[in-house]
Amino acid sequence: MRRLLLALLLLFAAVPAHAQIPPEWEAAAKVAIGEFETDAKPWTQETRQGWALARAWRQHNNGNTEIILAEYLTFTALCRTSGCGGNTIAGKSIAERAAEVKSIIAENGGSYGLAGAAHAWLAGLDEPAKKNAALWGKDLDRSSADFATGNLYALDWLLARARPAAEQGAAFARYALFIQGRAWIGARCLDIARIATDLDAPPKVEACQ
Repeated sequence: MRRLLLALLLLFAAVPAHAQIPPEWEAAAKVAIGEFETDAKPWTQETRQGWALARAWRQHNNGNTEIILAEYLTFTALCRTSGCGGNTIAGKSIAERAAEVKSIIAENGGSYGLAGAAHAWLAGLDEPAKKNAALWGKDLDRSSADFATGNLYALDWLLARARPAAEQGAAFARYALFIQGRAWIGARCLDIARIATDLDAPPKVEACQ
């Protein structure tokens, strides 16, 4: 009996607990991503798919699955807009996208250099991209000080520049909003910095102050 109990304890210890999506994160994703949508298509598996893809991306790059809200929102948005079957990111594997991210960060001398290059690129586009370049250029730490966030920002830029030319600035704004917390989307400046912090109220997107 003692051996059986010991075996069971070892078995349960070897099986990691299945992490759950924080309910405030799931609600925040639907509200934040909903700001960009013009139709009312129902939500199906995207919040769970985005959670799984974000954790797989973090595991590949960082060796852990302790994702941040920006990662969850980004990958949920990608699953919603372009699908993520087979743990793919806009049609490519995680390993392929990670290699692209590593390469573009190195080409720009690190995450700070990449952010500076991305903002210079934005400044050369039409409004509201110019406003976002000025807004985000005030504090490069937000996008670059952390390894995981720097990787995500590089991925955002790569994916945005793969879009048709007329859509690139807006696409980067939608992705970068999840990291920066504020962004000009069309004629509106949206603020999601506190979207998942109030557990006693439904999440909401605010106007920039």
